[in-house]
Amino acid sequence: GNPGGWFGDKSRSGGGPLIDLGVHVIDLVRYLLGNPKPISVYGATFHKLADRKNIRGKKFYQSASAGDHDICDVEDLATAMIRFDNGAMLSIEASFSLNIKNDEGKIELFGTKGGAKLNPELEIYSELHDYLSNITLDAETALNLDGLFENEINHYVSCLADGTTCISPAEDGIDIMRILDAIYESAKTGHEVIL
Repeated sequence: GNPGGWFGDKSRSGGGPLIDLGVHVIDLVRYLLGNPKPISVYGATFHKLADRKNIRGKKFYQSASAGDHDICDVEDLATAMIRFDNGAMLSIEASFSLNIKNDEGKIELFGTKGGAKLNPELEIYSELHDYLSNITLDAETALNLDGLFENEINHYVSCLADGTTCISPAEDGIDIMRILDAIYESAKTGHEVIL
């Protein structure tokens, strides 16, 4: 459900699940694809479910406890197709409120030589010796999040102290913001946005 509080207030949050959750998926997928440049975006947003006052037992995020839960002017669902300069396409959906049983979060990649799904186990689909092959790695092997923040800070310090090349330069953030702005613009106009 909608997290409420400042998450639902566009003047404080800047947007809904697209800017809160979807941004991280877009960033990760761009990284996995070698940081291609976006060339066009088509998006749609919906605001139909998040502010249902009749739902009993609705819970809000702990971090949103300080705030007005009556304000909800952000989208509850954003969906988009993003084309990149390397020929890749990204289809993304991000939502706070859907009529589904459980939250889902997965990333799927499909290419000419194979495919992969991260959910949180990593599944790889390809061919091996003229047979279709599926390999599954458990979540701990596939995506180790231990020390993630510490690694991020250490890398940043190395960039400052040693001149190490930043793996996530400011230009990546600019590209991400161009994509997010284009999704919201496309949703508003109903047309594809060329970047």
